[in-house]
Amino acid sequence: MKVFSVCGLFLLAAAVAAAQQAPLHNVEVVRDVMVPMRDGVRLATDLYLPAQRGTRPTGKFPAMLCRTPYNKSGQGKAAEWYAQRGYAVVTQDVRGRFRSEGRFYPFIQEGPDGYDTIEWVARQEWSNGKVGTYGASYLAWDQYRAAMERPPHLAAMFASVGGANFYQEYAYPGGALNPGWALWILRSAETSPPARENAEAKSRLTYILDQPEEWFRLPPRKRAAVFEPFPVHLRIYEDFLAHSHHDAYWHDPGFHTPAGWKRIKDVPILFISGWYDYFGDGVLSNFSALSKTQKMPKKLVMGPWWHAVGSSSCGDGFFGDAAAVEVREMTLAWFDRWLKGKTAAETPDQPVRYFRMGGGPGGRNAEGRFQHGGTWLTAKTWPLESLKRTKLYLAEGGRLERTVSAGPALTFVFDPADPVPTIGGRYGVRSLTPDCFQDQVCRPGILGCNGSSPLAERKDVLTFSTAPLTEGIEVTGRVRAKLWVSTDAVDTDFTAKLIDVYPGGYAAILADGQLRLRYRNGFGEESLTTPGEVAEIEIDLGSTSNLFAKGHRIRVDISSSNFPRFESNPNTGEPINDSTEKRKARNTVYLDARRPSHVELPVVPL
Repeated sequence: MKVFSVCGLFLLAAAVAAAQQAPLHNVEVVRDVMVPMRDGVRLATDLYLPAQRGTRPTGKFPAMLCRTPYNKSGQGKAAEWYAQRGYAVVTQDVRGRFRSEGRFYPFIQEGPDGYDTIEWVARQEWSNGKVGTYGASYLAWDQYRAAMERPPHLAAMFASVGGANFYQEYAYPGGALNPGWALWILRSAETSPPARENAEAKSRLTYILDQPEEWFRLPPRKRAAVFEPFPVHLRIYEDFLAHSHHDAYWHDPGFHTPAGWKRIKDVPILFISGWYDYFGDGVLSNFSALSKTQKMPKKLVMGPWWHAVGSSSCGDGFFGDAAAVEVREMTLAWFDRWLKGKTAAETPDQPVRYFRMGGGPGGRNAEGRFQHGGTWLTAKTWPLESLKRTKLYLAEGGRLERTVSAGPALTFVFDPADPVPTIGGRYGVRSLTPDCFQDQVCRPGILGCNGSSPLAERKDVLTFSTAPLTEGIEVTGRVRAKLWVSTDAVDTDFTAKLIDVYPGGYAAILADGQLRLRYRNGFGEESLTTPGEVAEIEIDLGSTSNLFAKGHRIRVDISSSNFPRFESNPNTGEPINDSTEKRKARNTVYLDARRPSHVELPVVPL
């Protein structure tokens, strides 16, 4: 597929025009309007209405709606900015959060509540009946759920970093518990009504959020004690632990967007995410599915970002000034197009705009970040039509080869009491682990690091690299590792990382994944393994886009842990989240012709 630079495209041009758009109105703010839902529960809602000299105009305006569990007041600055430019902006605390009534439970009630709020907005005297929804993360998931109810007046959506499969993307990626969801529940409890009434209980939560390392040392089930003064969140946490399989709990459309793809109203949607966002592959899945089945425009923007999009840097990496986008202006341009009917005097853009990382000079910029570089490209579809799935085989001597070669099996000892530290990638705990683009080298302050040695020097990490590349290679799309493995335990984990190694040795993480072996046949049910039995497994590393430049090496690391990205396997085969002991496991990866372990890369012609 031919790709194009985006310099003159509609979306970028429209965002630039929006950025230059001067405020047209003053703003009247009406706080805590209690909007009734169909069951009588009232949700606290703030209104930001265009005004002139302190008087609300008599005209009607298109509306923008943002529904959040994080306190609607935090949306005030952006809401006022949009209102100054001719929108009636509505922000709302979701059910059970902050000033809203009712009982909170993540995602479950957002469909009916979202529908009722959209239709309430459309009936107001200041509304022209066109409602657009916007927001990031949870605020995008709740948009999807509301759109499944097909509210008549929903006209457009701007969905930032909202995934598709919550079990696989966040709760239990690869079948292993992600401590990040537990921290989310804890942070939600800290801002719940019981926390306002119980200062001592709240202080315990605050302490854990500031210093979670001690809490992480407890088994997952024992961590629940801190939630006892918070019954709503105790239930959420206990449900999280109780549903370690991908069962009916996680198939609710609030957690599993594919269950509602056919129900989502066909309106223009702009999806935006980043290669280091844990919901990135869910964003790609949502875009791909809906763009194939619906008629209204669907646009996708994928940048070199983590869960907060828009910057020119991420973690230790600097991708060039062009990598940065103004999300607020892009949001305004999108709604100007679909709620106000404005068009830019530029040629229409391709549906997909993605940032291919890499190609930079390396070394540090003035801010001390590593200059990895990159460029914006466009495409008609996702996945890219021109990609070719290319296998690189794990070989003896730490080589990564295009052809299969017989080699001896490699065995390492995995000790769950000494897991491989998380250094970069899509997940982590920001106070304990660095995020995004990072050199795979330990340093002080990173949880689990003792000293400043490369992770590749650990005895429980198997490293495989190509020779220095004689020409550049673009990898854009989903990366998978297919391994033949065995263990002397009844259950264990296997992990894989894709790394871009500079000539000077900087080893930049691009993608990573893991698989809990008991889920090798699917995540719906578990099957413990027989010690010594060889199994073929597939590890999903997620999607990326990177130019491995001439002279660089493509590297794959294999191990059995990555903490705190995910909870380390105790290797005992006990029920997940209920282990009482830990043991070491001798884990083996096979490299022979009958069992050719390899990584599969989506290579795109340059």
